[in-house]
Amino acid sequence: MNVDVLKTYCDLVDTGSFSKAAEANFISQSAVSQQLARLERELSVQLISRGGGMVAPTDAGKAFYAGCRDILRRYEQMLGEVRSAADSVRGVLRVGTIYSVGFYLLDPYVRRFLQAHREVDLHVEYTGWNRIYAAVMSGEMDLGVVACPERRRSIEVIPLTEEELVAVLPTEHPLAGKARIRPSELNGEPFVAFQGSIPTRRSIDRQLKAHRVSVNVKMEFDNIELLKRAIMVGAGVSILPRGSVEREAAYGDLAYAALEGAKAWRRPVGILRRRGKASGPAEKMFLSLLRSPRGAVHPAPAPPPAP
Repeated sequence: MNVDVLKTYCDLVDTGSFSKAAEANFISQSAVSQQLARLERELSVQLISRGGGMVAPTDAGKAFYAGCRDILRRYEQMLGEVRSAADSVRGVLRVGTIYSVGFYLLDPYVRRFLQAHREVDLHVEYTGWNRIYAAVMSGEMDLGVVACPERRRSIEVIPLTEEELVAVLPTEHPLAGKARIRPSELNGEPFVAFQGSIPTRRSIDRQLKAHRVSVNVKMEFDNIELLKRAIMVGAGVSILPRGSVEREAAYGDLAYAALEGAKAWRRPVGILRRRGKASGPAEKMFLSLLRSPRGAVHPAPAPPPAP
């Protein structure tokens, strides 16, 4: 039993097709069947159920699939660590980030890193904050970049930056022409919010409560793009990182205003890594780049051309 056979089996389960699994692994369909038969003989159990043109794993096959996936992930991670042990920056680096940080803050750094280190196989996954914590703790991700990072025993948090939170408004809103507003001016407003479990939402709720502001939450989203769309169509106002709305404001799609007491209206962004895990050259270089001055890689969005 070797990793190539395990990968072929996983591809067979994923695709539900002997021919597609064969194509993905550059072998014949007959070879896939032979590998499966050999596995079933070695394990003394049926892994794949065939019938009615369907290919599906049995209960035993599902358990074997989960184990194979874990072995393949660990094998790939090991290869990356071995390659990264060399003096040069190389290997595999897996980074997870939440949407609102990845699209607006992290993206310039990723592009710059890829241009400078083409020999590194950099994987960036845009996903939810809870998956990032779990993946960093399990070793599935090398680094995570999240807002309002939470301290956990097995995770090291490296401070990265702070983002200013601003009031975001439909362009026709009465407050849209103001450069700065008081938090109390949002009292009673229809509000478009992050979902309640998201750390940024919890932080905003705490600040609103501290300012004795009560908003009327109309919609909740886990995706900042949908949230901005809702504001654009007049569903309500919101409080978002300024960097995530500057481009839309420059093009007149929405408006934003700074909040008085701006020092309180900020959200920290941090880098997560598993505590005690050795850093390879690729990870060290990426961390160094992330902590470089933002101005070199994250210019402000250009305003629209004059008509």
